[in-house]
Amino acid sequence: MEDLAQAAINRALKMGAEFADVRIESSTGTNVIAMDGKTKTLTSLRESGCGIRAFTGGAWGFAATNGLTKGSVTAAAESAANMAKVAKAKAKIQFKIVPAKAVTIREEYKAKEKTVDVPMEEKVEFVMELDKSMRSMDQRISSTNARYDDLESDRVVANSFGTLSRTKERWLVAACSAWAKQEGVVQRGHASNGSVGGYELMRTDYSHGLGMKAAEMAVRLLDSKPAPAGKHTVILDNIMTGLLAHEAFGHACEADAVLSGASVLEGKLGKKVADERISLVDDPTVKNTFGYFSLDWEGVKSKKHVLIENGVLKEFMQNLETGSRMGLSSNGSARSQAYNSTPIIRMSNTYIGPGDQSKEELFSMVKDGLLIKGGQYGYVEPAKGQFMFKCDEAYQIKNGEVGQRYRDASVMGLILEVLNNVRGIGNDFVLGDPGYCGKGGQSARTTDGGPHVCLDNIVVGGLT
Repeated sequence: MEDLAQAAINRALKMGAEFADVRIESSTGTNVIAMDGKTKTLTSLRESGCGIRAFTGGAWGFAATNGLTKGSVTAAAESAANMAKVAKAKAKIQFKIVPAKAVTIREEYKAKEKTVDVPMEEKVEFVMELDKSMRSMDQRISSTNARYDDLESDRVVANSFGTLSRTKERWLVAACSAWAKQEGVVQRGHASNGSVGGYELMRTDYSHGLGMKAAEMAVRLLDSKPAPAGKHTVILDNIMTGLLAHEAFGHACEADAVLSGASVLEGKLGKKVADERISLVDDPTVKNTFGYFSLDWEGVKSKKHVLIENGVLKEFMQNLETGSRMGLSSNGSARSQAYNSTPIIRMSNTYIGPGDQSKEELFSMVKDGLLIKGGQYGYVEPAKGQFMFKCDEAYQIKNGEVGQRYRDASVMGLILEVLNNVRGIGNDFVLGDPGYCGKGGQSARTTDGGPHVCLDNIVVGGLT
């Protein structure tokens, strides 16, 4: 595949491209979904192809082919270069791509047991067992959904700066959702586990217990009271802290959003945007996480991004285009869902760094407040700085003690206010909530996390 990648780059440059990059992939994957005791989806993916971009005078051309022959990839390169020439005449912004250091990486993600070596029958049995464990937990469980995904991808990434690297990527994830119903009240529980690596992750007690964990959450929420609406002092658990880091602040720190006027953080580099105890990080180099990668899809070596340090906005996540337009360089933040999608800026492992207070100290600070646990869904308006997240469950905190459990709670607020209302930050840092982030019609694997964080004057909504 390396020879094909180099041939594609050479052809694009010969056709007049100022810059070109290419991704050649050969992937094998599995998707199994069981719902309410029945197998709903059973898919085995085998896909190969090449995607190439060409850049000329502020404009891009992109072409993809599933034919991995020299003729196919060079024809795609010609098409991309010609599209860039045509688009150049209409480009509103003229700029040059800032060169990135050439990288040569040969990497294979470690796995004790490769997912391709595990029979499909065994993967299906695993998912059906998860689904069965949810349904058998309690008669009030009304609906279940268990899912398993894996992928092994052999990827070559090359660019005209001299990068020519090859990565054997492996990842897998399992997730369970259970719905419980009683007297017209319906509640959902959820649990997941995922990482880069091999099938040994699914053989752990934690993975086999995902169904029971999801069902138990759904059932206990049936006996909970609706959350009290209003402004509260809250303690966010590790998962909700990670959701806040990713959704509320992470997306606003993506340079493409900044350049398009879709980020409330535009024009705030070097300025205080959060409490001085807050540090926000996106780090794709953390190994054994769902968001890990060592080389981005444009051929730039990944690095740790300290987005907010001691409350001050220090940098944005950049790709080759945004870095060049800002007079900077890419910091390795570009990924694409597959070879036939263009790389765009994506988060990886996003978290708020730990503080110096114990969990017990945080709770002792709260006389009357709420513990917010887990995250289900929400929305963010990065341009307006607004967010709303639905949590899994909430608990009353009274004089430092956890009491009454609540259901249907949501937290909402303004991005630039919330992290300036910090009362305390715990030292119990956890990075480990795997998921998929959607953007621009593409999905990317990510991990979120952080410590428990205590915030004042947070709006909590009670949903009925």
